[in-house]
Amino acid sequence: MDAILGYIVALTLSMLGVAGFTTWARLGVANVQTAATAGQMLTFDKAAQQYVQDNGSTIAALATATAPVTITPAMLIAAGYLPNGFSPTNVFGQTWQLQVLQPSAGQLQSLVTSQGGTPISNTRQLVQIAAQAGAQGGFVPYANQAGDASMSPTTANGAYGGWKLPLANYTNPGSGHLASLLAFTNMQSSNAYLYRVAVPGHPELNTMQTALNMGTHDVDNAANVNATGVDVQNPNGTPTVMVGNTKLTSVGSQAILQADGGTVLTTSAGSSAPLSAGDISSDGTVAGNYIQPNGIVAAGQACAPNGTMAKSGTGPIFCKSGVWQPALFNTIPDTQVLQWLETWGVETTRYCPPGYAAMSATSIVVPSGTYSCLSTVFNNPASQQSGDVFAGCTSHMSGDTGYMNQLVCARFQ
Repeated sequence: MDAILGYIVALTLSMLGVAGFTTWARLGVANVQTAATAGQMLTFDKAAQQYVQDNGSTIAALATATAPVTITPAMLIAAGYLPNGFSPTNVFGQTWQLQVLQPSAGQLQSLVTSQGGTPISNTRQLVQIAAQAGAQGGFVPYANQAGDASMSPTTANGAYGGWKLPLANYTNPGSGHLASLLAFTNMQSSNAYLYRVAVPGHPELNTMQTALNMGTHDVDNAANVNATGVDVQNPNGTPTVMVGNTKLTSVGSQAILQADGGTVLTTSAGSSAPLSAGDISSDGTVAGNYIQPNGIVAAGQACAPNGTMAKSGTGPIFCKSGVWQPALFNTIPDTQVLQWLETWGVETTRYCPPGYAAMSATSIVVPSGTYSCLSTVFNNPASQQSGDVFAGCTSHMSGDTGYMNQLVCARFQ
């Protein structure tokens, strides 16, 4: 009988030890769950925070004060913010989720929650997970949790009262779930980058705010380049602008257009466009429907060089022998012949009437008529007459008393 009693006592004592071991084992498992969940939560929080900073403008274009933008673990994995092996759920089967509201323009409020799965019924463990996740860690409490009347399932609470956030505009996971309030993000402060894609409502993300230095590299495959000016410099050679197979370059102060074919100047509609320039020089032929000189001169004035064309009040006029002379057309000219007799040794000057040009001048010695010579027709700029003639001969016979001068003037109608 004593042996039986001893056996019962021993069995009872051993059972007490097993019960204690079971309790400690259960606590150990809970601690492992707590640490694992908090670590996973912290990893997701960091990825979520970075995602919001990098994509703030895109999110701001969609989020409002009451309608959040939702980002899933799959999206963060696909974008490279989480590793491929990251589990979207925690040990309680709850799925991590990021939601972002925009309470005021440009200000983003991000909240990470765990959705679905099994609610964490151990409130002590619930708080411990939130605390181990850092200052942003929190949870959705049970009503009057720990005897605190302020605890409500409609509000997420930070660990040890660090923060409170109403869940009215977020997807409320319900009591026993985790939450992390990420720092408010000013979406404009994180955009010191030039976006290569358009962000609706934010053209500033595609706008340079300083000069762009390509470091001697090319800019390829551009469509239209709109600019207020183009400054082409080449410190290592001749600056060149290529338009198709046409090259525009410069040498010194000269601009050179090199084209294999002709150069055509047109309007935007494709018709011929006017060209305004100073002197135009051509080594070949200048052809056109009409020639319209703008320079106005008077017949008989000095000119240079010969062959220059201008216009008078009645028609075209050409520079010939240093004098502006009307063009000769197949018309009958209006002529006047001026004659006068001079004593030998006396030299005089005569002029054509206004509007007439001197065509020829001769002198005949009198009375013998044996010798004759051409007089010189020239212009007198000071008098602005139509033509001056110097008449006189240097050869004559004894007994000659003088010479007869003749000046032929003509005007073409």
